[in-house]
Amino acid sequence: MTHGNETKTILSDERLLDLIEALHERSTAGVTELAQATDLSKGAVHAHLATLEGRGFVVNNEGRYRLGLEFLRHGIPVRNQYEYEAMCAKAEQLAEETGERVWAQVEENGMAYYVCGARGEHHIEPPVRIGERAHLHQIAGGKAMLSCLTDDRIREIVAKHGLPAATEHTITDEETLFAEIERIRERGYAYNREESVLGLHAVSTPIKKDAHGVYGALVISGPANRLTGEKLESELPKLLLGAVNELEINIRYS
Repeated sequence: MTHGNETKTILSDERLLDLIEALHERSTAGVTELAQATDLSKGAVHAHLATLEGRGFVVNNEGRYRLGLEFLRHGIPVRNQYEYEAMCAKAEQLAEETGERVWAQVEENGMAYYVCGARGEHHIEPPVRIGERAHLHQIAGGKAMLSCLTDDRIREIVAKHGLPAATEHTITDEETLFAEIERIRERGYAYNREESVLGLHAVSTPIKKDAHGVYGALVISGPANRLTGEKLESELPKLLLGAVNELEINIRYS
């Protein structure tokens, strides 16, 4: 089969990845449930699962399947290709200083991935976890990272992933997104005002690599009633800008 860019893909691989995604969305699942979720026959699902189980990517517990730790073995080296330790150490520091939830995020293939997080004394638990991904335009860290990319690259990402809404406050048109990105480039930080989760505010600063490159982003998030006014508009951005400046220097010369 082919996609919009006419690149050929292997149908059986597509089906296998659909199955893995279906398992990822569930803690455990049986063959019938997975067949319904993927539009595959039970026989095909069973064959794929047997292959995955034989390689350690799936665990079978009395007919209920879950993803196996073999994914972790491959995932940790992938995560470590980024400046994981330095970003996470700075996230821990910021969480202690602010008392809020702090994330380190990176961009890959036009999506934002949560590579680590730190909990401050007064943190709240948002509906995301380490290892999950989000559309760049929906979150503060994603918009911060977009601001470091070329306009052509941003248009490629929008063409590939679109601008779906997470809430009524999400930016959903390209012109508004570019206007927002220009503001981020001027001031050096990005906001999320209930654009991904209602009741949640966040501020983020990109960790810049070069003129058009980015290591990732640090994000401070919290309830909208607490992250507001002077704290959101001045205090937290200044703290982030200073922390990221130190982090960029440490990464470049480590």
